[in-house]
Order: sequence, then structure tokens, then C-alpha cells
Amino acid sequence: MKKILNISLALLLVSVFCSTSTPNAKTKDNNNDIDLAIIPYVKILEKLSHEYGVKMYVSDEDKEKFYKSVSTMSPKQFEELQRQQYKEALKYIHETTPSYDSSADVGSPYPTPIPKADKKIPAIPLK
Repeated sequence: MKKILNISLALLLVSVFCSTSTPNAKTKDNNNDIDLAIIPYVKILEKLSHEYGVKMYVSDEDKEKFYKSVSTMSPKQFEELQRQQYKEALKYIHETTPSYDSSADVGSPYPTPIPKADKKIPAIPLK
């Protein structure tokens, strides 16, 4: 009985040690390397966020994709590109966003009141 218990315990330990093999370790090291590599770019995003008043960040899911896209450019080039893209985006935002305060003719997201609706409108109950 003791032999069966010892053998099953040994098999359990071997399976646990095999499941924590190098692929998991490589993935963790790779993520740490990417985290370290994108620090200058994240600092630039934080600086621009503070400057423009808009939240710019890199999500955890997109870190590797972000790293691949910025790995060929310097932080200075990245900052210039982000400034240029932000200014370009502002141009399109101001062109397409209607001002809801300016007039009632613009499609407002809020319901417009019925003109001259100072009186009560009689309602006929449905049967």
C-alpha cells in the first residue's frame, strides 16, 4: 500500500514539475522584456495625455502589438507621430461633431419640445 502511495505521489510531482516548464517561463520573460522596452513610449504617452487632457495608454492585451509597431522608431519619432496624429484627429472631430447648443436645426441627441406646447394636450385613453 505504501508503495502505491509513493509511486502516485512521485507521478504527481513529476506532472507538476513538467507543467511548469520553460514555455511559461519564456512567456513571462518576454512580457517583462516588452514592459521594459516600451517604458520610454509609455512615458511619452503619459506626457501627451497630461498636455492634451486626453487619456492615452497601452492596454495589457496590446503591449506586444504596440511594441512591434514602435520598435523601429525612436521615442522622439514616436512623440512627433503622436502629436501629428492627434492634431489630425482633432481636425476631423471638429468637422463632424455638431454643436448641440447652436441651433435646433442640428440633429440633437435630446428630444426637442413641441412648439407652443404651453397648454395641456388632451389624451384619449386606448380601449
